[in-house]
Amino acid sequence: MDTTTPPQPSDPVLDDVLARLSARLGLDGWMVARRDGDELSVVAVRGDRLGVEVGMRLPWEGTVCARMAAGEGPRAAPVLGEVPPYARAPVARTLEMGAYIGVPIESDEGVIGSLCGFDRGARGAELADELSVLELCAGLIGRLWQAERDARTDPLTELPNRRTWAESLSREEERCRRFHHPAAVLAVDLDDFKRVNERFGHPVGDEHLCRVAGAIAASVRDHDIVARWGGDEFCVLAVECDEEAARALYERVGRALGEAGVAASLGLARRCERGLAGAVEEAFASLREAKAADAVRAAGLR
Repeated sequence: MDTTTPPQPSDPVLDDVLARLSARLGLDGWMVARRDGDELSVVAVRGDRLGVEVGMRLPWEGTVCARMAAGEGPRAAPVLGEVPPYARAPVARTLEMGAYIGVPIESDEGVIGSLCGFDRGARGAELADELSVLELCAGLIGRLWQAERDARTDPLTELPNRRTWAESLSREEERCRRFHHPAAVLAVDLDDFKRVNERFGHPVGDEHLCRVAGAIAASVRDHDIVARWGGDEFCVLAVECDEEAARALYERVGRALGEAGVAASLGLARRCERGLAGAVEEAFASLREAKAADAVRAAGLR
């Protein structure tokens, strides 16, 4: 198990759900976790004997929940050892699971997490009678997470929105201060986007923005954050990025936009004495200088 992530405060709504399930079923432990690619991130726990805590990240494929979601075993396993795929799961062995009950948390994107409970000892067949209660809870959690995602995502490009960008910037600033990691910000502003809308219409303009979002997202590293800053402006938060890596990012994004047939101005700034917020200001200032220089050059050609 990965215990490098510091414990995080859990959601009081999820805490209440787990408290009620614990009171109803009396299992040793309960957990709500979100799936993030190949990992499962623990967001709420209940039970002193869990051996896991909020903020911990587990390999998805090594969990019983992953095998349950894939249909390799039943959602309720009163005697976990009688279900070989579950018994072989590393997490089951680590937590000494004797009984398990769990359901996937789903959204339009598919399985986005799990709600599960377990006991160190075997349980009776009546454990399966509680599945409808877990399914109801998981459905409510899934809708809650979907609503949260919608509030944090730009509906057109499906990139993180300005609100999410601000939260990500704050978290990364704290990490930079704590661990002295370098970071950088890349600002992107489309050229003549207003003319695209006026000449071809807003549907074409929307397609143009989506093409830009795709080109930028495909050019960054997996752990970088791309957001729609607003209008025709985009930002990239380059995590653990020194000067050489920042320059390489600048070149990759510029090249990708050119290959996508998109005219844009870019501004790059590394984290400075004023932190990442200062880097954002410097990146956009650099971008405006680039635009002004281009305008002067264009005027000279006329």
